[in-house]
Amino acid sequence: MAGGEEGWRRSGIEVSTLQFGYDGEAPLFARFNLRVAPGSRCLLVGANGSGKTTLLKILAGKHMVGGKDVVRVLNGSAFHDTQFVCSGDLSYLGGSWSRNVSSVGDVPLQGDFSAEHMIFGVDGVDPVRREKLIDLLDIDLQWRMHKVSDGQRRRVQICMGLLHPYKVLLLDEITVDLDVVTRMDLLDFFKEECEQVTDFSSCFLSQPYFSDCITWKVLHRRGKPRSSTPPTYSTGWRHGPPTSRTSKRAS
Repeated sequence: MAGGEEGWRRSGIEVSTLQFGYDGEAPLFARFNLRVAPGSRCLLVGANGSGKTTLLKILAGKHMVGGKDVVRVLNGSAFHDTQFVCSGDLSYLGGSWSRNVSSVGDVPLQGDFSAEHMIFGVDGVDPVRREKLIDLLDIDLQWRMHKVSDGQRRRVQICMGLLHPYKVLLLDEITVDLDVVTRMDLLDFFKEECEQVTDFSSCFLSQPYFSDCITWKVLHRRGKPRSSTPPTYSTGWRHGPPTSRTSKRAS
């Protein structure tokens, strides 16, 4: 049992009595606890503004919360042990490629260069993995990044974020711009990664719906956004009939 617990801590996620809120607002998390075992596929769902993105950023080490033992990822502090992010073992993929312009708001980051230039510009990548992702996401390497649609830009962003293998992957609504077939293929890829990678990779996905995510463990954020009472979480397993790649494309 001791060896199993130690192995779990080396590869899992553990949150202990987390307290967090933004200045001047009601707390988003109060005495929050969470354990995610290695190899898990977790789907985080909840209302807009209920704290899904905040939770993923906390797990990714983007917010300092409490002491070093409050948020433990891969048996280290998510915030303090920066080597996890530098090595790619702890990976966060979320938001969009955009910049804020005061007069117009967020505008896409773009330039007259190709998708090939961006994807092949990442060093230390397994060529087989790179080709698999390019095929999976149906990326045309000749796309010019100042002429692509939002969905095409998102595909290139996802591909670059997944080029290096990970041990814990945190995804914040990255499938919302994808078509149905590509989204299902990507979820199949995550399933394969979590089940077959020897380092027991874990995947934590936030998105506003879960009809596509069969056999993912669902973490449901309950409560009204900005309520004076911190929302609660409930967990369960989302099961559904197996869906073949052929039937998905045919439909």
